[in-house]
Amino acid sequence: MPNHKSAEERVRRNERDNTKNRNYKKELRNTVKEIEKIKVKADAQGKLKELHALVDKMVTKGVLHKNKGANLKSTVALKVKAMN
Repeated sequence: MPNHKSAEERVRRNERDNTKNRNYKKELRNTVKEIEKIKVKADAQGKLKELHALVDKMVTKGVLHKNKGANLKSTVALKVKAMN
C-alpha cells in the first residue's frame, strides 16, 4: 500500500505501462505466428517488414532489449529465407 501521493501515481503508471507492454508483446507473438503460417515466400517477406518495424518500435520504447529484438528479427528472417 503506497504511503505517498507520488507512490500512488507510480502504481497507476506501472499498471498502465504493464498493460501496454503486454499488448505490444501479444501483437509481436501474433505477427511471428502469422509469418510462420504463410507458405509463400514473397508474402512472408512482406509480413517480415511489418515485424521489423514492430520490433524496432518496441526496442525504442524500451519494451524489448535491443539484443532480444535483433535476435528475434534474425531468427524469423532465417525461417523466411528457408521457405521454398
